[in-house]
Amino acid sequence: MFNLDEEIQSWSDHLRAHGNLRNADILELEGHLRDEIEELIAAGLTPDESFLISVKRLGNVDAISNEFAKVNTENLWRHLLVEPKDSPAKQQNRRDITLVVIFALLAGTLFKIPALFGLELHDPPAARFYLNNFSIFVLPFVAAFFLIKRKAALKTWAIIMGIFIVAALIINVYPSFAPHHTDYLTSFHLPLFLWLVIGVAYLGREWQSSQGRMNFIRFTGEAFIYGILVSAGVMVLGLFTLVIFEAIQIDVEIFLEEYLVFYGGAAAALIAVYLVEAKKSVVENFAPILAKIFSPFFLIVMATFLIVMIITGNSPFMQRDFLIGFDLMLALVLGLVLYIISARDNRLPANHFDYLNLALILVALVIDGVALSAILFRLSAFGITPNKLAALGENLALLGNLAGLAWLYAGYFKKKYDFVKLVKWQTDYLYVYFIWTAIVAFVFPIIFKFN
Repeated sequence: MFNLDEEIQSWSDHLRAHGNLRNADILELEGHLRDEIEELIAAGLTPDESFLISVKRLGNVDAISNEFAKVNTENLWRHLLVEPKDSPAKQQNRRDITLVVIFALLAGTLFKIPALFGLELHDPPAARFYLNNFSIFVLPFVAAFFLIKRKAALKTWAIIMGIFIVAALIINVYPSFAPHHTDYLTSFHLPLFLWLVIGVAYLGREWQSSQGRMNFIRFTGEAFIYGILVSAGVMVLGLFTLVIFEAIQIDVEIFLEEYLVFYGGAAAALIAVYLVEAKKSVVENFAPILAKIFSPFFLIVMATFLIVMIITGNSPFMQRDFLIGFDLMLALVLGLVLYIISARDNRLPANHFDYLNLALILVALVIDGVALSAILFRLSAFGITPNKLAALGENLALLGNLAGLAWLYAGYFKKKYDFVKLVKWQTDYLYVYFIWTAIVAFVFPIIFKFN
């Protein structure tokens, strides 16, 4: 059934995917499109006919994007760094920067408060405390940043911040006994769980739509890339500070360890989300571009690995460290697949990246199947442990995700499904990861008696 709002949203997303249009330009074009559609519907045309005619009247998307690129390219870096000229946007930009500064200082201070009670980072018990709580120290401020920007209702504030408070209380009330397996599992899964909670703050009611959740997936990829770049900048700043002060026989290493690490790390996270949110209409496509560049290389490496493993008969999957590494690799492959999907115009016919994606998914499924068989063998041979059960669940979750994508891709190539069905499958699957990370973070410690 034709949905006019979804089609207009898809058209707007395709404009944004080109990265040449500012958000204000896209909103203006969307306004013109809606005006054209309303006039045609008033003249007696159906919504789908009105949409197609209006899009054609506005012109080819690529041509529009290229024309705007000619105007905007010379102002690209200025747009990234200089405040907008119009007063409301300028005021909003200043408010956002002020929030980033305040929240970064608050997050950094939260990191420092435990030290007042004798919890030093270099002590093993304190190190576990910081590992468990680092997401609690930073991510609530990221959520607050978006709640303020979106002017969220008090009920939304209460629910989201309530989840953060309850999570903080649970993980800090839970005891931890040697060998601390569930403790480490919580520290790795809690940030993923809380990041999905941030998705609700980022999207608001749009979280209920598959397109909204796909926008959050795009945001996640861009924030990750920006976070790495900003963190690298913080590290360079630290090394530069260390070198120049050593030149005058002043040791600033303690200052860097005590302050730059905490405040710089908190600032890097908040600056990353600010940059993606504020400038996404200019440089929004880093994650999909990198995914398209590296997908062929990952496919070649993974296929070669499988062939060599079969020929030689050597399998690394019986070793735990390799299993963990392959789980991370499968998650990375899923990320590559996902960001190629996120940048695609749902209305276009199948292209070579779709076939590349399917090939990558099939190879990943084979590797996941081999890894799963190894995990099941280790469970039967050595018994159930928190790590093995967590690895089993993660592999099953990845297997279900990849298998669903492969099935839908095959149906799409046979023209049984629209591409929108793949997008909906992937965005709906976020709930599986949300539930699983919550189980590992909060239920596993109880099941395994906090060991």
